[in-house]
Amino acid sequence: MQQRRGPLGLTVIGIAAIGIALTGCTPAAVEPPSVTWQSGEPSGELESSPWVQAVRASDTALSIAAFTRDYTSDALQDTTTEEAIDTAAQWQRDEAKADRFFTYPGPVPMIPLSVDEQGDEALVTVCQAKDWYLDADHTSAPELTEGREVVYRVISDGDSRLVETESVTTEECDISDASIALFDPQPDPTETYSPDDVKVP
Repeated sequence: MQQRRGPLGLTVIGIAAIGIALTGCTPAAVEPPSVTWQSGEPSGELESSPWVQAVRASDTALSIAAFTRDYTSDALQDTTTEEAIDTAAQWQRDEAKADRFFTYPGPVPMIPLSVDEQGDEALVTVCQAKDWYLDADHTSAPELTEGREVVYRVISDGDSRLVETESVTTEECDISDASIALFDPQPDPTETYSPDDVKVP
């Protein structure tokens, strides 16, 4: 789901990291945050679709992985394709190598627009918030001013549905009514870390 974009990089997706400033020692492990909806959980007519729920679960898991710098969690493996996980983890490492550090204030806000079932797969199109990230220059959750359409491919795999990004379009959309969830605690986007601190599968 490399459409998840931070500065100078790709969202959607969701996402990034919390760490201890590099002082020659290894940063402590970062505990996963809880997720708190600010004005109630999403309640649109497509929210009950298991395909949409899979997209939201994957996005949340990816955002938390970026927050904790740990892409090995069961929540991530159970919701996201191996290729999408590898891409997100490598991207975060590459950004850190270039001294670019970002994180997410919460899961990426989105509004599901359509679900196109195709046998054991489905294409889920959402309106997703652009520039949903924090860094040293943007230290609080951004306003929902711009949205773009993103298409996710969801693959049924036994009891699981695994998600990856199909395409990030240039189509603009109205994101203003999206429900917002934030992490608790909020990350400190001014902190830095080594590329090797990003834990990969």
